Amino acid sequence: MLKHKLDRQTKALDLRKTESLPTIDQKFYAFECKLNEELAQLELPKEISCIYNPVEYASDLHCAYLKKYLNGTKNVVFIGINPGPKGMCQTGIPFGNVGTIRNKMQLSGEVQQPPLLHAKRPVTGLNYRTEEQSGLRLWNLFEELAGSLDVFFQQCFVHNLCPLAFFDEKGGNVTPDHLKGEYKTLIRDKCLMTLEKQLELLRPQFVVAIGSWVEIELKKSSSYCKSNATVIRLKHPSMRVPNNTKWAEEAKAFLEEKDLIKYICNKPQGYRVLSEEMEVHLKV
Repeated sequence: MLKHKLDRQTKALDLRKTESLPTIDQKFYAFECKLNEELAQLELPKEISCIYNPVEYASDLHCAYLKKYLNGTKNVVFIGINPGPKGMCQTGIPFGNVGTIRNKMQLSGEVQQPPLLHAKRPVTGLNYRTEEQSGLRLWNLFEELAGSLDVFFQQCFVHNLCPLAFFDEKGGNVTPDHLKGEYKTLIRDKCLMTLEKQLELLRPQFVVAIGSWVEIELKKSSSYCKSNATVIRLKHPSMRVPNNTKWAEEAKAFLEEKDLIKYICNKPQGYRVLSEEMEVHLKV
């Protein structure tokens, strides 16, 4: 079964033996496949009923995302925590609400079923009818700032620290920061070790942790981030975060403050985006 799974993953990214060297998206995906093998060997704790790994069962869409948008090194890498039930669990793409993936990224691909499906967490791929609000907020902001997602991805990329979604017996979504005991530690450490290799491949100047837990773990554990990249935290776009109704406005101000909008807009080195207030002041 494992061999069949790996064969399917390899086919999805067209990793046939050729004389040419593997591209960045292929190298990145190879790191993901190795991580998936390691995570699959871990025994689930009793409080977790099942796990979903959309990098595997939605590999067609996931690899289409990598192939289209991961064509070189990136100045900014945004890192989320793990797949959401209504986003990446459906599409295989981080924060991947269906509307954005289908209509704006214009990606398509077959989405299969997880080996163990929870009755309350169906997977219908691009036919899923509910939009993940976190993804909708995030991608809408990037599109607004950059003009298009194609422009955004010239210097930026979005990834998740952990490829797994965890569900309890009732179908409740358990994020990695709420796992318990040794299992939590093993999941975190294996994911961080893989992310370290992925960041070395992408060589970003900035790593933007989406949420506080990712920021804490990166600053504590990543030698790459300690020596080569600046780690900053962007507030998570989830509606479940308290006082988050003005997330887009606050996120835009944050990105301006950190001088990251020039990368989002694919501006040349040395360019600095001025706020509207500064532009008015200069004109006067």
